[in-house]
Amino acid sequence: MKQEVRDIVTRGRGMRIMRGIMALIVTAVALLSTTRVEAQHSHQDYTFHPIEGTHHEAPKIRMEWGVGIGGAYTGIRSISTSDVKLKPRFGFQGHLDMAVRFGRNFALETEIAYEGGSVDAATEQVEHRVRTRTIDIPVLLSLRFANNRIRLSAGPVFTVMSRTEYTHEGEVMFYGPMQPTWNIAGGIGIGVGRHFIIEARYIHALVDTVNQFQGVEFSTRPYKITAGVTVLF
Repeated sequence: MKQEVRDIVTRGRGMRIMRGIMALIVTAVALLSTTRVEAQHSHQDYTFHPIEGTHHEAPKIRMEWGVGIGGAYTGIRSISTSDVKLKPRFGFQGHLDMAVRFGRNFALETEIAYEGGSVDAATEQVEHRVRTRTIDIPVLLSLRFANNRIRLSAGPVFTVMSRTEYTHEGEVMFYGPMQPTWNIAGGIGIGVGRHFIIEARYIHALVDTVNQFQGVEFSTRPYKITAGVTVLF
């Protein structure tokens, strides 16, 4: 008898759990459907119709997504030694863009940017090409003008990976980070049509990096200039 009571209680709990799960699923589907409808309507900005003489206002907050490619140049502002000469070279960059727009003129932008490049390092005896692989995550405040055609952005850039190495006599040597973790950036972008953004950005390192090349340890203060095209979805 006790076992039957326990079975009934267990089945009752199971039914309540199933009803709760179903309620959560229904709620999630309803929220996603509402979000999708709002996103479809959010492609329109503030527009003025001279015939009616009224303004039609788009939703206050909307999301932007995009992917882009471009070039990057990493330069050296200062170096603590004269025993090593550095000659930066141009590299490539690819990035995934995300932004939250607040009204017509403000947005909070972030990226996941992967960059590949190289620097020629030399002493009086040897010269090697130091290859770099970097992942940057900028978090920028963006000001939008001229119906979103012109955008100015500024904010911190966090370098979460900066892998640099070179090969000497068949052995892979570690150079040290090319870009420090803490940086700050400023940029300007121009919209072309509704789905393309051409943007250039300057990234300034806030701290030095500690590097080593052929037994010489030194510090550098780098900077970076990027330019590319982003396609908005």
